Parts: sequence; structure tokens; C-alpha cells
Amino acid sequence: MVKYESFVYWDAGKILQEKGLFEEIKDILRNIKRVNHEKIQAEFRNSGWIVEKRIFSNTTWAWDAYKDKVAVSVELSLIDAVHRDFLRAILAQKKGSLDVLVYVTSTLKEPRFQNVKRDLVIFKEILPVPILLIGLT
Repeated sequence: MVKYESFVYWDAGKILQEKGLFEEIKDILRNIKRVNHEKIQAEFRNSGWIVEKRIFSNTTWAWDAYKDKVAVSVELSLIDAVHRDFLRAILAQKKGSLDVLVYVTSTLKEPRFQNVKRDLVIFKEILPVPILLIGLT
């Protein structure tokens, strides 16, 4: 079984609770057995989330999972991809298709949970998107 830690950025926890998704996400995280992109995505799919949901119709960008204006992005390899995902989240929120981003990463390898958390704090002035950051071990 995988262990996780979390960091709530802006009002992500409150919004997820209001949508009835906070406990569902915790249940999904408890079911993850390996820190593996496909396995994580499969757990969301098994709980009724849309996987590979296109972010915008004119691009090939996709959220790893999506439900009720909550997007999940799983990033287990590149710190630079995190910043790209933040930009996509800002635009999606501005266009009205995103209320919360659930960002799943590792605590042991890049992009490490602590580094993403650090960056959220640094970008607080310009990153208005509520984010639930999850670090898997």
C-alpha cells in the first residue's frame, strides 16, 4: 500500500468537501498500491472519473482524470511539467472548466512533493487556482 501526504493550497479542501469529492479522493489514494501513473489513473477511472479529458478542444492537452470541474494531474518525472500544468490550470479556471486541481506526485523522486509545495508558496501571488497537492511514497 502506498502512503501519502497532502498540502491544501488556497481553498482546495473546502471546495472538494462542498462537491463531495474530498473523501472520494482519499479513498482512491488508499487503493493505490504502486506509485505508477497508469495504476493511479486506473483507480480514478474505477471510481467514475473521466480519464484523458481534453482540457481545451483546440489542443491535445488532457487531464489525467476529471470530474465536476475537478482535474487530476499525475506527474512523476519532470519538475518543468509541473509549471506547465500550473499554466494550463490557470487558463482552464479562467475559461470556467476548473474549480480545483488535484496534483499527484512522488515524495521520493522528481518532481518531489516538497519541491512542488515550495513552488506553490513561491507562486502564490500569481497562481490563483485551488490545488490539493498529493505526495505518494
